[in-house]
Amino acid sequence: MSYLLQYARRPDLIAPRTSAARVDEYARLNHPGLYGDAFVRVLVEDTTRRRRDRDPQLVLQIADCTNTINLEFSLETEQLRENSLLKVDTLLGALHRFRDGLAAEAKRAADREQLRA
Repeated sequence: MSYLLQYARRPDLIAPRTSAARVDEYARLNHPGLYGDAFVRVLVEDTTRRRRDRDPQLVLQIADCTNTINLEFSLETEQLRENSLLKVDTLLGALHRFRDGLAAEAKRAADREQLRA
């Protein structure tokens, strides 16, 4: 074990570890106790300090209680970069419109429920 001491460093000399990701999030999509393990997982690797020239790791994973989808993105060429941004913008627009429609129908459902009571 003593040979390992040459590799040991004092904690005050160790630089704090910085995240290697620009975005790294995992979020559950349901309230606790409702349904299963629905989640969204996003990761965009930060390549600022990388010495090798390769695409960053990009993850967009969405899961409901039984199904999981993984969307693929690439930054390899200008055309693929533009397409990746278009894909995200299109998804965001569809989600916003879906949310607006869902909110309107939730209001209608609450109104119907109130009339029944």
